[in-house]
Amino acid sequence: MDMFERGESKSARSVYEVLWSRFLDGTYKSGDRLPEAAIAEELGVSRTPVREALGSMLAEGLVTPAARGVVVSGLDHEAMRRLFEFRGNLEGFATGLTAARSRDGLIAPVWFNHLKESASEFTTAIESGHSADAAKSNMRFHELIVEESGNEFATSAHRRAIARLSVSTAINLEHRDWAREAARQHDLLTEAIGDGDVEAARTLAEAHIADATRVFDEID
Repeated sequence: MDMFERGESKSARSVYEVLWSRFLDGTYKSGDRLPEAAIAEELGVSRTPVREALGSMLAEGLVTPAARGVVVSGLDHEAMRRLFEFRGNLEGFATGLTAARSRDGLIAPVWFNHLKESASEFTTAIESGHSADAAKSNMRFHELIVEESGNEFATSAHRRAIARLSVSTAINLEHRDWAREAARQHDLLTEAIGDGDVEAARTLAEAHIADATRVFDEID
């Protein structure tokens, strides 16, 4: 959310967070129009912070100008595959860094508690059939790992990538066999990071996204 470091209002930040969460849980689909007035009315704010939040999303490529306002940006199949490939390499890199920090004793125990809770929430949502909750906890799990890498550039790029991939992620998780396998892989990732096993953590992260890409190809 670099754009908010340039003076946008706290209200705009709050609006951004609400809209951002809807990208992550699959509420917004490619081509959906995001009407400024309707969002302002729903959230009980003026149109100014909504305009600022949508302006930030426009700069990040999450939305595209349309005849009336903006719409959620869309990507074709090949572009999505390239983004999956980018995400796999990015998460492999960042997960390796986080595992190294774990190995060196630089990560607080509370962070591991949050990671385990996120993994557990994901599993619970899958078993309960709550795809939207699963998508949200899945994204949080991955965000926690990348954010803890200590590389702010990886974190920024990752946030943009997962937002663009959120629709495909939500659809993937509707397939219970893959969702259960994803939960198992989350547990393996958590264990590898906790052990400080840099190579295993990086390999598992790359393989995890590669598997998600294959599921996306099968569904599309």
